[in-house]
Amino acid sequence: MTRTTSERHTDILNGYKAGGSRFNEWAEEKLGTLILEHWEWGAIKMRWDIDDRFLMPDGVMFGGHIASVADHVAGLAAMTVLADSRERFRTSRLETNFFRPLTAPSAMIDGRITNASKNLIHVEADLYNADDKLAVRINAVQVRRMTG
Repeated sequence: MTRTTSERHTDILNGYKAGGSRFNEWAEEKLGTLILEHWEWGAIKMRWDIDDRFLMPDGVMFGGHIASVADHVAGLAAMTVLADSRERFRTSRLETNFFRPLTAPSAMIDGRITNASKNLIHVEADLYNADDKLAVRINAVQVRRMTG
């Protein structure tokens, strides 16, 4: 298997990393400030600046919102292993395991591809709280598909 990310997906990921792309704007509005600090084939590192819009009254992040961010993170990680610019993917499974609450001000995210086959991409990601303790682990499966 090639370890090259397609030109299209490289451009998307680099644009996200630089900030100001339509993907950043969408994420900021819907999910909060997600910063792609580093990406390479099969891995991403992100920071999530948690703001008050997404906190429950007790200051803890709502689990459903974390699951939405998990799906976004899984998609960005999966994108790193797409070798053909015509490739797309869809989430077929998303499992979110909660260990500790997430609260402001931020969370660090480490995502990795655990397996990339012809049809499926398996993603695992860890979200660490402000004390650098594992708060959430996600497992996702993305189904590859071709366009045009």
